[in-house]
Amino acid sequence: MKAVIMAGGKGTRLRPLTCHTPKPMVPLLNRPCMEYTIDLLKKHGITEIAVTLQYLPDVIRDTFGDGSRYGVSLVYFEETIPLGTAGSVKNCADFLDERFVVISGDTLTAIDLSAAIRFHEQKHALATLILTRVETPLEFGVVMTDEGGRITRFLEKPSWAEVFSDTVNTGIYVCEPEVLSYIEEEREVDFSKEIFPAFLQAAKSLYGYEASGYWSDIGSLEVYQQAQFDLLDGRVGLEIKAQEIAPRIFLENDVRIDSSVRLEGPVYIGENVHLQAGVAVGTYSILGKNTVISSGTKLSRAIIWENSVIGKKTEITGTTLCRNARIEDCVQLGEGAVIGDHCHIGAKSVVKAGVKIWPDKEVGENATVTTSLIYGAKQTKNLFGTHGIKGIGNVDITPEFVTRLAAAYAYLLQAGNKIALSACSHPFAQLLKHSIMTSLCSSGIDTVDLGIGNSPLIRYGVRSLACKGGIHVYMAEPVDDKEIVIQFIDHAGLPISRDMERKIENAYWQETYVRNLHRLGTLQVEHQVQEAYLHALIEQLNVSSIQRQRFHLLIDSEQRFFPTFLAPLLHTLGVTVHYGSIQDGIRNKGADIGVRLDKNGEQFALFTEHGEKLTNEQITALQLLACSGQHRRIGLPVSAPIELEHMAQLLQMEVVRTKVSPRSMMEVSSEQRFHPMFDAVYSLMRILSYLASEEKPLSVLLELLPACHMEKKTVFCPWAAKGKVMRRVMEENKGKLLELVDGIKVYDSNGWVLILPDSEDSHVKVISQGATAETAATLASSYARRIAEYQFHEKREIDSL
Repeated sequence: MKAVIMAGGKGTRLRPLTCHTPKPMVPLLNRPCMEYTIDLLKKHGITEIAVTLQYLPDVIRDTFGDGSRYGVSLVYFEETIPLGTAGSVKNCADFLDERFVVISGDTLTAIDLSAAIRFHEQKHALATLILTRVETPLEFGVVMTDEGGRITRFLEKPSWAEVFSDTVNTGIYVCEPEVLSYIEEEREVDFSKEIFPAFLQAAKSLYGYEASGYWSDIGSLEVYQQAQFDLLDGRVGLEIKAQEIAPRIFLENDVRIDSSVRLEGPVYIGENVHLQAGVAVGTYSILGKNTVISSGTKLSRAIIWENSVIGKKTEITGTTLCRNARIEDCVQLGEGAVIGDHCHIGAKSVVKAGVKIWPDKEVGENATVTTSLIYGAKQTKNLFGTHGIKGIGNVDITPEFVTRLAAAYAYLLQAGNKIALSACSHPFAQLLKHSIMTSLCSSGIDTVDLGIGNSPLIRYGVRSLACKGGIHVYMAEPVDDKEIVIQFIDHAGLPISRDMERKIENAYWQETYVRNLHRLGTLQVEHQVQEAYLHALIEQLNVSSIQRQRFHLLIDSEQRFFPTFLAPLLHTLGVTVHYGSIQDGIRNKGADIGVRLDKNGEQFALFTEHGEKLTNEQITALQLLACSGQHRRIGLPVSAPIELEHMAQLLQMEVVRTKVSPRSMMEVSSEQRFHPMFDAVYSLMRILSYLASEEKPLSVLLELLPACHMEKKTVFCPWAAKGKVMRRVMEENKGKLLELVDGIKVYDSNGWVLILPDSEDSHVKVISQGATAETAATLASSYARRIAEYQFHEKREIDSL
């Protein structure tokens, strides 16, 4: 007598358990599910076994080898294409030269196979299906037999209207070799959908044996959990290979348990587990080998696979954790949650009930995870970065995400408040805008759709239409990166404050929403903002002087929006424009200036008539010159060179040093309708106006600008080390002139260096200015090296403890 173990399934419904683990290999009390199947076959004298493989075959092969360690002989048959249940068995035809049993490697059962085989022999059956009774038969094949056991009716996975019995097919069959002759080779064929219905129609000797004894198909996360509880309760009737030190409390070897630990059975604790002081292990908890449970942690119905580390004062209730999970201190994991392999859950985080987190994900400190985390790599408490909320389109930033985000924002507003919305021309950005609009209206917030636009336009629109705020969505460049950015604007047309960002984040994570059918928001479509913006901008310019110069521009920009948007403005100013790549050559096009416009309309690059690209400092200097008549007060970030401050003062402009964030710079001159540092079109037009009044080409004007020698470097620095690094910078620069507006700015005789931790990535930015380019480069390199050394010394000190 031989057997075939079906072990090729992916176990899709068990994900994320099966993302890195074949379904037959999911552990039940720390043993692979398939090991119980091998033990059952061996118990009934079946030791020659074929194993069908497809999904992650090496994991199974490497674990069980030739089977000798388990007292059986295993032969593997791997499928290159899916063959179905019957096709997989047909693939083993050369091995199956006698009566054989077909059984799944992902079921847990104690059914008496010997009794089923005797029944098969007595009936002289071609095939015998082993049957059992279940409460909910919808996920199985329902079978009806006559008094002699002959199958009379068969239906795979019926609806409730089709259910005619509670007796179902277990997927365990006793077959004669003749069965193989009815299965086509190298084709996907299923026993229950094709072969057995055909046997029934042809009146073949197809029998059903109704078995007693435990049987569970490990087909869902709930069943996976319950099967282990059943093992602990003794309901399965199979041996538990561990020492029972007290009623239903099972321990493997080398377990370390502090004397203050409380164990409440039934529980199962694997080899080399360490339970520290004050740990409480509640009922139905199962701990994989090499797991560490830190002091004060409470477990109940927790299933934890091997090599996991659980922090202090953490609560895990009804959660399954896969291999190599790292759970920090004071975390709460909810009922039915599943944490995949190699996940890291930050301190004080909450994973809500039913949430599934796929392998290799990181959840930041203080985060609350309310929806499954499948794509992307990280979910953190902070949604907002320097320039809004960023993420990969349809992966991190989805219609579902923005719907919840808008609902959280609406909670902080009052019914009837008016919010302006716009998006770039990309179809997905427009789709997200409509999702936001629907969510806001359903929360009682009125919306104004500005159509296609950019950040300067929505800032202008929010103010001119007296809106409470605005949301702009755009696809960042390069578009191939598929990164979506969501920007929130306040009533003054500024990026919202960090305080407001935190409020939105808290409402989002706490799922604090407003839904009221009595007061739905209205939708207003307003497409005149572009025209009003351009009209207001023209009022700021010396139109006649620009017209006299008859400028010729080469503009490198997004092609679907800017040409149409800029056409009436450039026509009024008498500017000739060619749209194309800067690489086409400014001289070749006979252009006076080359311009590369940022897709979102905030920043731009500038090139002289000779093709020379201006530095960021030169552009800022030009902006100060061009706007001096209109702006009497300007915000310059601490990262700007001192020469620009002196230049602004000579132009009789008040300078306020600010943080590097856009809001900090904008709010210094918030009364202005246009901000030169964050409105590329306005800034460009002001520069054209200035060039026209000076009647000088751009290349000549550059020679009059102050020379600034700057250097910028980015140094890798893990989040956990940033605070230590900044402390060391402060300690080593005591006595020097320091400025702490944003980051740490260190002055010395050679210039200055700004050490600025990145708010979005694991980096520290180093920005320096010196009297010469060499001095600036030396300063930046010196501090970049120190930052790397600080991290090394901190790590060495920790390792020595």
